[in-house]
Amino acid sequence: MFQRPSCLQGRRQRNGAGEDWSAFPVRQLFVLALCRICEPIAFMSIFPYVYRMVESFHVTDNDGKIALYAGMITSSFTFAEFSAGMFWGRMSDRIGRKPVLIMGLVGTAISMVVFGFAPNLATAMIARALGGLLNGNIGVLQTTVAEIVTVKEHQPRAYSIMPFVWCLGSIIGPALGGVLAQPCENYPSFFARNTLFDRFPFLLPNLVCITVLVCGVVVGFLFLEETHPEKKHRRDPGLELGHWLVSQCCGSRVQLPDDSDVSAEEAKYFVYGDVPPDYECAESTPRMSSVADRPADADLEGQKRPAPKAFTRQVILTIVAYGILA
Repeated sequence: MFQRPSCLQGRRQRNGAGEDWSAFPVRQLFVLALCRICEPIAFMSIFPYVYRMVESFHVTDNDGKIALYAGMITSSFTFAEFSAGMFWGRMSDRIGRKPVLIMGLVGTAISMVVFGFAPNLATAMIARALGGLLNGNIGVLQTTVAEIVTVKEHQPRAYSIMPFVWCLGSIIGPALGGVLAQPCENYPSFFARNTLFDRFPFLLPNLVCITVLVCGVVVGFLFLEETHPEKKHRRDPGLELGHWLVSQCCGSRVQLPDDSDVSAEEAKYFVYGDVPPDYECAESTPRMSSVADRPADADLEGQKRPAPKAFTRQVILTIVAYGILA
């Protein structure tokens, strides 16, 4: 059940006098990271073997053209994802963040099935483009992180988690692709000739990536909470099933909050860790004043608030770091 924060915690969050790291959403960010790591693993896994894959299609004997076609296959995913990003962002505003994130993982898994069985160059390119079109998780993930982490002091640490997860997946993905591609040639004692993996020598790494994606879908369906302000109070059967499974494994019953007992106005304060205006405080002050009761310019004292500076030192260093990486 939701618990009302103490007066001291509410004042700390308002005044910024202290940082309450106990309110840091570790569980939800961990679940989101598990969903996030699936995409770089699937995207980067083809890099070690895509040249050999194009070569096996026998579309050309020119090494330069093989490299060109390999680049077209790898870039078709990102170009399609770029083209569909705005659509999935609007879709997440309509149906919620969680369904879009799960559909993105499912779409990537479908594309990898087609890519693993691709018999020619055209099928491989269509499969990669399909994965990008059905996956709009980049922008939706950033929005989800912003909606999960509402305490300003927690945001730098929270926003650094997703790039870290992407880098980790970028290490695991190519390793899987390089180790598992062409198993009949690399591991003849385990994979015999004239089998499915001999006919489709690049199927095995895709099957492993599909398994990772399915795990991400299951984790997201069972444990990821909706963060959309207008959608997060609706009933979530997947989350209820996840709580039930956890209660069965832990041997204790997890009590879920009943939306009927908590009004939308109160839930807004509980979620964002703030204190409702009418909350009675046990200290000397009988009641904390409402924000609406104070004048709009009470904090300004006649001074004009300066415009926020976009290109701060940290932002410039980040841009330079990405430029060096590119």
